[in-house]
Amino acid sequence: MKIETFGNPDKPVALLVHSIFYPGVTSYKTILPLLMEKYYVVIPNLNGLTYPHTDFVSTRKQADEIIKWLKDNEITEIAFLLGSSYGSSVAFEILKEQWLQIDRAALDSPALKSSKFYGFLFYCELKKMVKKMKKMGMNAFKNSEKYRYLDNKEEEYCLKVYQGMDKKSLKDISYSCYDYTLPSQLYRKGTKVRFLFGEKDKAKINLPEVRNLKSGEIRIVEGMSHMQLMFEDPVEFLQECGLDIV
Repeated sequence: MKIETFGNPDKPVALLVHSIFYPGVTSYKTILPLLMEKYYVVIPNLNGLTYPHTDFVSTRKQADEIIKWLKDNEITEIAFLLGSSYGSSVAFEILKEQWLQIDRAALDSPALKSSKFYGFLFYCELKKMVKKMKKMGMNAFKNSEKYRYLDNKEEEYCLKVYQGMDKKSLKDISYSCYDYTLPSQLYRKGTKVRFLFGEKDKAKINLPEVRNLKSGEIRIVEGMSHMQLMFEDPVEFLQECGLDIV
């Protein structure tokens, strides 16, 4: 797993775990400059969602590789943990690591549901998108509502990721996004946890599971869709995560 770091390693650590549609740093183009002022930012590139191509592995194995990197780099405290969409399930696995001190965690548009039906629907959506990218190349991004926030360089990276994706990875990624079972309760002493959903967010189908968890604070952001607030108003987004960002 490729793990990128940004900023001063002497500052508190912010660990950001990206989504499927915006691989790697493309997920965090708006908040990265803000976070680097106060944090040493760590961004893993999840297996199967990177270029050059790597094989996709389970959510737990993704978390294990991140945890190994943290231990190898003698990092025992995370000031801020952010999981975005599918990345929220990887982040939740990291939250289970009681040896790791985590001050604050935010799970944005979280994918925390176990449903083969929704996995199949997402597989159809992702398969269609990847087919379009392989056929049309950069033209696939024209008039794209989903990728309107990215510049040409970021679009090129996403294109390379998806053009290099094989059928097995495509299927594994899709179903893994809806193959997560939350525990009955999350216990973490000293960790403040927030779940963020947009008012128009497709991830709201996960709300019943999150409410049953009875751990952490749930916030519904008015007028926003999937991960929209982070791209359109990064300062407000980080404040919604509980950070003191001016």
